[in-house]
Amino acid sequence: MTTEADKAYRLIKDRIITIAMRPGSVIRETELMNELDIGRTPIREALKRLQAENLIIVNPRQGMFVADIPITDLIGIYEVRVELESLCVYLASKRMTPELLAEMQELAKSYESWDRTDLKGLLEKDRRFHMLLACAAENRFLASEIEHYYNLSLRIWHLALSNVSPEDVDIEAHLDILHAIENRDHERARQRMREHIQHFHASIKEIL
Repeated sequence: MTTEADKAYRLIKDRIITIAMRPGSVIRETELMNELDIGRTPIREALKRLQAENLIIVNPRQGMFVADIPITDLIGIYEVRVELESLCVYLASKRMTPELLAEMQELAKSYESWDRTDLKGLLEKDRRFHMLLACAAENRFLASEIEHYYNLSLRIWHLALSNVSPEDVDIEAHLDILHAIENRDHERARQRMREHIQHFHASIKEIL
């Protein structure tokens, strides 16, 4: 059952990740209550969860702020993601269920009709791809960490969105990884994922 706190958490988190709430901006509970039509207690619960995820910073003397995105964090995020995601796809390729595989194949088919000017839609497809793999790996601890670090990466993507091209997201890697999974080529899937994350890192370094 979804609670009001869960709803507030999801809505505020989405605003932070997509940069609708800009890095460094002040967070005011009253404004969020009015905008989201949610009470103070659920808002506060959501903000505490987001603080624990390092998406919100609380300064007792100054207030509450959306966390900045230091470019120096980029290498740290990359180093963690490249290891976590390559492990994830290795496990997913071994544990993939027919149902999840069908979902991934359906997602791959949607690329054929994708509007290449819709970069936000492309990022949503990328997010869906990585979250399906996290689910297929059947390790909730790994899935939680992957979602956390993916969201940190996604904030950087949105920050640089005006300069991003479809090639920067490297959708072709999705198709290669899916093909490797279909062929039970676990090592190829892992290697291609490492290349995919490395491509992200190199693209963002050039843009920023």
